[in-house]
Amino acid sequence: MRLAVTSDIHIDKNGPGALAALAARVRTLEPDVLVLAGDVATSPTTLLETFLALRAAAPRVVYVAGNHDVWSHPEQVARGQHAWWRLDELLPALCREAGVDCLDAAGVEIDGVGFVGTLGWYDLSMKDEALGAPDEAYTRGEFHGLKWMDHVYAVFPGEDGRPMAPWAVADRLRSRLQAQLRACVAPRVVALTHMVAFDEQLHHKPHPGWRFCQAFIGHRGLGDVLRADPRVCLAVAGHTHTPSDLRFGGLRAVVSPLGYRGEWLGRPTEEAVAAAVALVEV
Repeated sequence: MRLAVTSDIHIDKNGPGALAALAARVRTLEPDVLVLAGDVATSPTTLLETFLALRAAAPRVVYVAGNHDVWSHPEQVARGQHAWWRLDELLPALCREAGVDCLDAAGVEIDGVGFVGTLGWYDLSMKDEALGAPDEAYTRGEFHGLKWMDHVYAVFPGEDGRPMAPWAVADRLRSRLQAQLRACVAPRVVALTHMVAFDEQLHHKPHPGWRFCQAFIGHRGLGDVLRADPRVCLAVAGHTHTPSDLRFGGLRAVVSPLGYRGEWLGRPTEEAVAAAVALVEV
């Protein structure tokens, strides 16, 4: 099975030209499945337009949400349109309308290969301990002039209506991934997470603000779940905006992001898009 793998396409930032180039690239590669590991857009209109365009370019599209896909402004959160609502109601509905498989809602089997996935979330297990940032900085999401905007726009209310701690969100979504794996009967499994699952996928930057943000990039517990199931032959992630292709025994772990236009190092759109879509055989 031929998979075209990408993530972090940020169409609401990169514009319709990036979407057109991506759809054209996918058509050229002729994959059996397009694998989209989150951060498509925040706007529901842009999300749907993107899903429709990519579904027209590939016979199957499997997707997990990214953190930007579950963002809502505070006034929307006050109306009940919070991150859980987007993850569990809005995004699956948009995917159904476009004919995209939303793995956050349920795993699927395609030609004998199981596909499972989750947005995942960070539990601060990957934070840079040597940085010495105080605990209150992680609670605020702000340190050394850099603010992590999930603390403003990605609000996951608990049963009491108060925002859940990130590790509680991470634990709930890890449990969902485990449940999908238990329900999957396929002999080979491809797992999607938006958050990175392995320390080796982290990109280390010297600036203290970026070292601080390392805490919000991944969750080691996701990696533990994936390593524990020998059927998982491919793990696809996003979020880090830094490509990697790693091997952990029989498990291949791929991150192949497009990222923001300012990260393209001056490359034209078509060239940046071509570099952001990895072709993987499973």
